[in-house]
Amino acid sequence: MNRKVRKILEETGMTKDFILVMILRAPFDFINAILSANMLETFIRLAERREEGELLPAFGMFLLFTVIMFGYNMFVWAFVTMKINIRFIKKLRMRVYKSLLKRTGQEMEELSAGDWISRLNSDIDKTDLYLVGPLNFMHLLIAAVNMTLSAAVLFILNRTMLAASLIMTLPFFFLSSVVVIRKIPVFKKNSREHYAKYTNWMEPVIAASESIRIFDGSEIVRAKVEEESLKIMKNNMKAHKRTALASGINTFSGMTGYLLLLFLGNSMMGNELEDFARMMKITQYRGEMMKSVMMTNNCIGRMKGNLPSAERVEEVL
Repeated sequence: MNRKVRKILEETGMTKDFILVMILRAPFDFINAILSANMLETFIRLAERREEGELLPAFGMFLLFTVIMFGYNMFVWAFVTMKINIRFIKKLRMRVYKSLLKRTGQEMEELSAGDWISRLNSDIDKTDLYLVGPLNFMHLLIAAVNMTLSAAVLFILNRTMLAASLIMTLPFFFLSSVVVIRKIPVFKKNSREHYAKYTNWMEPVIAASESIRIFDGSEIVRAKVEEESLKIMKNNMKAHKRTALASGINTFSGMTGYLLLLFLGNSMMGNELEDFARMMKITQYRGEMMKSVMMTNNCIGRMKGNLPSAERVEEVL
């Protein structure tokens, strides 16, 4: 987690709450991976032994565990996380508001009205997205736990498969999460700054539209609004292009990984692998590991996009 985001959590007194949510949520994906891998292996073995009578009881048992797991996950996200998230936003807005009240007139004049408005509204929302929004810090932690534990199980089951997966994954991961998306925070920060200027020019359109028309200022205001709007769009597009390129690299990494999996699976049958059921169990853990790597890449990109807003909020605090 970024240092400034940690400081925001400390300022709002929500650090322990977020740690609680992360502890409750972090192991879910890995436990679900264990359930899926064992379910697949069990069904294949029962089919191979032609024990049709055991299929229905096995299905019922795995269905029960699945319902319990997803019920638990829904409870954590829909009740615990949601309540903590609402409390966090409420405390953060109040904390920012109190910080503004303590400032002198001279300090308030250091930033434009549009800049203050954007920090009080959209920047706070994006700070919240950094922590618990789709593909952000919470999901990054979940993916990291799942990736680490799945890799550990894969190390025990088949080291050749783990080594091959890492060889195909790590270079692409570095290229995507370090090289490609490195400039995203710069583009997003520029976008936020132009959004503040855009707000400055839109305010008189709403508050003093009659005066603008009387003094023939419509064209000037329209040109400035258009100029700032285009700058927002250009910076966002640069960030989106980097994100799309990173996603393309992740997809290519996954495709090449599956081709390697097919090649190795064929060569290992009868040597390192006992049977087809074990092979499928191994591929489940390998799939979880690869899924978590892609999730980590996506989360890093999204977090970098929301980080400039969190930094702007922290400056107010």
